[in-house]
Amino acid sequence: MRFEDITIVVQGPVQNYAARAMDEGITQRCLQSIRTYLPGAKIILSTWHDQDLDNLDFDQLLLNKDPGTNIRYFTAPDKPKLFNNNRQIVSTLNGLAAVTTKYALKLRTDNYLISNEFIALFEQAFIRQAEQSVFQQRIVISNTFSRKYAKGKPVAYHLSDFFYFGLTQDLLKLWDIPLQDNYDLSQQQQVSTSYPYFPIDCTQMFWQEGLKQFNQQIELLHLHDLAGDKLKASEAFIANNLIIAEPEKIGLALCQKFLGKSRANRTRGKCSFYQLSDWYVLYKKYCDPTHPLPYLALFKLFLQRLIYVFPSRFETKMKIISRTKKMYRYSQILAKDSK
Repeated sequence: MRFEDITIVVQGPVQNYAARAMDEGITQRCLQSIRTYLPGAKIILSTWHDQDLDNLDFDQLLLNKDPGTNIRYFTAPDKPKLFNNNRQIVSTLNGLAAVTTKYALKLRTDNYLISNEFIALFEQAFIRQAEQSVFQQRIVISNTFSRKYAKGKPVAYHLSDFFYFGLTQDLLKLWDIPLQDNYDLSQQQQVSTSYPYFPIDCTQMFWQEGLKQFNQQIELLHLHDLAGDKLKASEAFIANNLIIAEPEKIGLALCQKFLGKSRANRTRGKCSFYQLSDWYVLYKKYCDPTHPLPYLALFKLFLQRLIYVFPSRFETKMKIISRTKKMYRYSQILAKDSK
C-alpha cells in the first residue's frame, strides 16, 4: 500500500473550550505524527469555525457549521444528558465525503500516531464469510471503548469511535447517518426509553445507525439488550467486518484524558474491552476454524475478568432494581408537570 493512497480525516475541535479540555498542542502533535508515519498521505482537517489554526500542518481544511450538543436522555426529569454525537457525525462525514483516495483513516484531533502498524494488520489475508460481510474489506478499529463487557455484562455492537482505517467507501457507508434529534421528555413521559435499564452507549448508537442500511433489524433497546440472537449477530459482524486491536498494536496514542488513572486505563476498564486475542477467538469461531489461538494471553485475560469484570454483574443487577423504584417517582413527577 502506498501512503499516497491514504487520506487521514482528522476531526474535532483543535483547542480547549468550555465543554471539552484538550492537551496543550495535541492537534499539532497529531498532524506531525501523520507526516512522520504516513509521509505522502493527505491530511484533511475537519473542524469548526473560529478555531485557532496557527501552526497546524494540513492539506485541506473543512470548517463545519457547529450543530451543537444533543440530548439523548435524561438522568432525572430536570437533568438532560448532553452529548457531542452530532458534532462527531458532521465533522467525520463531511471529512470522509471530501476524500478522493482509495483508503481513509478517521482520527480524532486529540489522539496521534506512534506507528503505521494498522496497515500491516489490515493487509493480512484473513478469510471472510460472504454472507456476513457488509463492507468490501475489514475496517481496523481501536479496542479502547470497544467493549466486550459493560458493567460486568456482555454487550452487542459496543464498538469504539476513536480510530477507523479501511476503504474510503466502507467508512463513508458507516458514517452516512442522520443527525440525532433531542430526546423529547414531554412526549416520551419517561427519562429514557430504556429505563430502568441503562441506555445504549453512544458507540452502540453510531454503529446501530450506520449498519441499518445493511440490516434494518439491528435495534438495541438498552445497553445490555441481547434478546434473540443479537450477541451472536454482533460477534459474526465483528469477525467478518472488523479487526479490533489495542492502541499500541495499531500505532495509536491516546490523549491524557484516557491515560493515567482514568477508567479507560485501569486494569478493570481495559480488560472489559475486546483485545486482539478476543478478536482471534471470534475469527476462529465464525471465519476460519483452523486459526491458532493465543491461549496464554486468553487465560490471563480470563483471570483479570474474573477479578475485575464479572463481580460487577451483581452490582448492575442491584442498580436496575433501584432504578425500577425510581421509575415510579419519575412518572409521577412527569405526569404532574404535563397537567
